[in-house]
Amino acid sequence: MEKFDVIVIGGGPIGCNVANNLAKEGISVAVLEAKTKIGFPNHCSGLVPMEFIELTNLDNSLILNYIKGAEVFSYKESNFQFKRDTPYAAVIDRSNFDILMERRAKESGAKFFYNAHIESIEIKNGESNITLTNGKIFSTKVIVVATGSTSAIQKMLNIEINGSTIYTVQIDVEIPLKDTEIAFIYMNNQVAHNWFAWAIPTNQNNARVGFGEDIGRNLLDKLDFLFKTWGVLSSAKITGKPVVWSIPIGIPKKTAFKNILFVGDAARQVKPFSGGGLLTGFIAGNILSETVIAAFKDSANFYKILETYDNRWKKVLSNEFKKEIFLRDVYTSLTDSDKDEIIKNLNRKKISEILLQYGFMDNPAITGLKLLLHTPKIPLIYIRRKLLG
Repeated sequence: MEKFDVIVIGGGPIGCNVANNLAKEGISVAVLEAKTKIGFPNHCSGLVPMEFIELTNLDNSLILNYIKGAEVFSYKESNFQFKRDTPYAAVIDRSNFDILMERRAKESGAKFFYNAHIESIEIKNGESNITLTNGKIFSTKVIVVATGSTSAIQKMLNIEINGSTIYTVQIDVEIPLKDTEIAFIYMNNQVAHNWFAWAIPTNQNNARVGFGEDIGRNLLDKLDFLFKTWGVLSSAKITGKPVVWSIPIGIPKKTAFKNILFVGDAARQVKPFSGGGLLTGFIAGNILSETVIAAFKDSANFYKILETYDNRWKKVLSNEFKKEIFLRDVYTSLTDSDKDEIIKNLNRKKISEILLQYGFMDNPAITGLKLLLHTPKIPLIYIRRKLLG
């Protein structure tokens, strides 16, 4: 049996960040990763707000492209474009970013175990024993669950973190886009039901193409339909294999259960409107790290301090999440025809001013609410449909 102060289940970037933070403070940490190699496949669009670059002290070599705006298309391909002089987001090399976070954690003293499939977790007398399918046993005082959207550990612990799910698929393509400094967004419920599709340029000749939806069936067929339907992709040449993953959204009631703490996608710490989870996961992960460090410094109030993690991360993130949940509710009340008509009749100058001033990805709640005030048709549709049920 190997003993550690903290065991992080999941070796993604958020789990590695927590392991790095704790190991730096002299806390013994083990990371249990189910895969044999971290970073592959890439389950992410890799589009992150500029704040994330500073927060993670990200090396410029991992930045593939900068995004300064977007072009939004309806299902009839009515479109609206905006672009500013400075970037609002960066496209990162997600696989090598994950590897960077793994290396940082190792350099700080965290120990990694790969191909680590958990068979059982037993909690007794303030200690947790984790048994792997290969028979190896770990003992720890604190378990951090950073497993992404998978619910296997939740089921094993008989813990429910409820919410809704967006099912996504993405593929790499070679494509001559007219502007590689903007993201391309496509709204068509036949493909991306209650969500959207995207083409995000990674360089002059390549892009990541994908979509999300709330149904979760026939994703590969719908991906094929996307290429046949969206004119932007008419000359795309597929260069990779499709990758499927899910995005958990919603604000959970609890993410701290005595000595078991959930973080990142496992805690639904994801922006409900855009689906972005790296920035929010890192913010929550840093809060979790500070909480665990404080608990180990005050053994008399150890569990009481751990329980404060819930309130601490929600104080920082939940207000934004609530606004985005409202915006998503408004968005899902619109039909494809509504979106097409709205795009055709936008006050483009005023909308551009709002987007240029407040950003698009960095402040979606503020931007979205201001956009609603200047497109009165949307609130009217939303109110009418809510009243009619």
